[in-house]
Amino acid sequence: MVKEIWLIHHSHTDIGFTHPQPIVFELHRRYIDDVLDLIDRHRDRPDDARFRWTVEMAGIAWDWWRHAPPRQRERFLAAGRAGLLDVGAFRWNMTPLADHGVFADQFREAELLRAEGLTIRSAMQCDVDGLPWGAVQLMRDHGIDGFTMAINEHFGRAVSPRPGAFHWAAPDGGTVLTWNGPHYHSTPNRAMRIGGPVDEAIPATDRYLAALHAYGYALDVFGVQPTNLYFSDNDLPDAGLPDFVEAWNATGHPVRMRLATVTQYLDRLRQEPPERITTQRGDWTDWWNFGAGSTARETRLHLQGQRDLTTAHQVQAWTPAPPRFAALAQDATDQLTLYAEHTWGADWSAASADSDETAIQLSHKLEYAYKGATLARYLKRDALHALAQHLPGDGPCLLAYNPLAHPVTTMLRVPVNAARYADNAYHLAQRFDVEWNGRKGQERWVGPVTLPGTGYAILPLHADGDVTATFPTPPTGLGAVSPADALSAVPGAVKLSEREITNGLVTLQLDDRGGLGSVRVGGREWSRAGQALGQVVLESPAQERRSAIFGPPQWDAFDMHGAWHPEWEAVRQPGAVLESAASQQPGAAELTQHLQFERGERATAVYRLHPGENLVHMDVTLHLLPDSRPRSYYLHLPLGLDDAAVTHFETAGAVVEFDREQLPGSSRHYVTTLDWLRMQDDHAGVTIGTPDAPLWQIGGYTFGRFDGTGPAPHPQATLNAWLTNNYWDTNFKADQAGELRFTFTLAFHGAEPVVASAARAPQLISRPEIHVFDAVPSRPGLPDTLVALNLGGVRLTRLSRPRADQLSLQVFNPGDDDATVTIGSGWAVPTAVVRRSLAGHAEADGTAQDTHVAAVVPARRWCVLDVSLEPSGTA
Repeated sequence: MVKEIWLIHHSHTDIGFTHPQPIVFELHRRYIDDVLDLIDRHRDRPDDARFRWTVEMAGIAWDWWRHAPPRQRERFLAAGRAGLLDVGAFRWNMTPLADHGVFADQFREAELLRAEGLTIRSAMQCDVDGLPWGAVQLMRDHGIDGFTMAINEHFGRAVSPRPGAFHWAAPDGGTVLTWNGPHYHSTPNRAMRIGGPVDEAIPATDRYLAALHAYGYALDVFGVQPTNLYFSDNDLPDAGLPDFVEAWNATGHPVRMRLATVTQYLDRLRQEPPERITTQRGDWTDWWNFGAGSTARETRLHLQGQRDLTTAHQVQAWTPAPPRFAALAQDATDQLTLYAEHTWGADWSAASADSDETAIQLSHKLEYAYKGATLARYLKRDALHALAQHLPGDGPCLLAYNPLAHPVTTMLRVPVNAARYADNAYHLAQRFDVEWNGRKGQERWVGPVTLPGTGYAILPLHADGDVTATFPTPPTGLGAVSPADALSAVPGAVKLSEREITNGLVTLQLDDRGGLGSVRVGGREWSRAGQALGQVVLESPAQERRSAIFGPPQWDAFDMHGAWHPEWEAVRQPGAVLESAASQQPGAAELTQHLQFERGERATAVYRLHPGENLVHMDVTLHLLPDSRPRSYYLHLPLGLDDAAVTHFETAGAVVEFDREQLPGSSRHYVTTLDWLRMQDDHAGVTIGTPDAPLWQIGGYTFGRFDGTGPAPHPQATLNAWLTNNYWDTNFKADQAGELRFTFTLAFHGAEPVVASAARAPQLISRPEIHVFDAVPSRPGLPDTLVALNLGGVRLTRLSRPRADQLSLQVFNPGDDDATVTIGSGWAVPTAVVRRSLAGHAEADGTAQDTHVAAVVPARRWCVLDVSLEPSGTA
């Protein structure tokens, strides 16, 4: 039975929702000033009624700190030392849209505050319904020993037990004590009436405790997170809570109340008998992020921005970084992080799609994606431009750069008029992205071209538009280049008929219903019998109401997830085929379908093959109208695999096996993958690169069908890319008009370990970077690779050069066995390697040989390899 109720008072941080985003920051600065005054005012209270406050997000605390005068900073640190103020370590309440590099930066502000003298041991997430599995490793590495969740089950669900405590185990087995508490406002302020009149709170709290007892709650202490009785989010401190707690305890009620910080509550949980707190292992798969499908264009740009930022860090390692590189890279990270933060727009965005407030907040939110992506693209292009200035050649050339750790043989997409960008003026280099992204002019396929890992090739551009490949090949790896045969695109390698294309490895055939009626690779059929693979499908609730799927929300209910309607009736319509065509150009053959939907919206689907690849490339373009009625679009992929096929997907710091490696009660409606997923049975599998569409339903059309118990709804071997939706009924965009683009690459293979699929996935996600420059023969040149990497199944997630004599490799091992990474000479000669935690703490020294250094990456571990080096050339 509960003997104590501990109140963790805070203001839930939405970057938006209740107020425009800039105003949210202004308000929270004022709240912390108010908190410091309230702490001083109530210092003489009984200890359990002294005013205590937890700043939910370190991003808010650091923003206040930067604007605060010295005296206020001193008061802040003093309150922390006295146990009256605490700060949660996470920057923001996050969606799973942040990639490895951006997510690993989430404790930056916490570390800055620690450097100022504040102790931070705990982390919080509120409102959101999940967190990537790699978060456990990230918390442990940064010395965070406790974590709390206060989930909002509106259009979501909490994991089990809830309320309850457990040790959350990381992929590598390390654990963090976790409190899976009730909703931060609805339970304490609404259901229990905490903060209101005590005579109202006593019967309300007793009712809730009775329900808690019936649920089987076994701990002596129960923590809740009151915000403010009169509002739930971005609210000012409740100055009356000390009076309330003192008055409650004076009644003699058998359950005492106490104001506490988040760390104090987690320390109190550690006093409970150990057998009452179990260990749970798995991904806390988020329920809420389907809202990202309401701004599909900006989500695509955000994801591309993260990849561009990663590439920028790597390419910049070749040359001395310009003075503003670090500041601009951090700014890009900050902007991309704010787009991945959980709040999209005004709380009535869906209900009042055309209101000023909806437009104001949406414009601020989308700006985070636009600014972050363009800054990242600028840094990438600037780094490519700087590298090109060191490379020899004769006249206009094309630099093709491969940021992957391993060599690739691939096609390049090159503007026909590329030579016009060859002037080495850096403003023209930046114009290249503006024009190419705007698809100004024609493009052509070039290749196949073989590129070394973390390296480049030079392709001279001739006046007649022909392209020739050259590679740095002298024994020293420096200086000259060797011309190869004229390289355009392999002629005759792809063939077509009216409804079919083939490259000798893959054969695709159109279906009159839309999509592909046949996909043959390796002598077998990969499309599910009787179904078309790659159809574009429109879905909507039959009642055309969002509440047909969920609602109305019962804010005072013990289990608000009871508002899901798993049997909701969906109407689905594959696009009607208006026109089909097969076409061929040097280096590619395509099947194209133009589609029409009943609502008047259109789509184009392109299925493409290149020479020598067992890959299928799919491009989907939606042309949507301004229509706020609830609907979704899918790319439907019914696969010719056994229905018992298993799916894996990647999230920050981990590769997750669907269902088996998810916490009980986490989302099986859909998953968010960073950029790839794989479905595989005992004999064969399909790995899909999905750089633009992070939302996927596994097993069919599964949204809203999982009741939170038992196995996932997984009736057949089907993957559905959830391209767009506007099902959220509050703060997400209600209509998305215009052109929306998505690309996918499908690789067909035999059954293989997940580490093999993870190793092949990066090449499915993005093509090499290209850069046009004017080369001169007198340049000394550089080796054709930055460093020679053999990752042994480990994934490289970021490579940077923090110092002139050091490279830093962020990596993670998706496999169940330790793996050895070797780093050999390229542009730089490695001399030593140290494995470090994500927080930079040394874990193990590597070994050094004459030709390379090596380090062991433990199974399922996310970490950093710091490589000491001596440059083999002068960049």
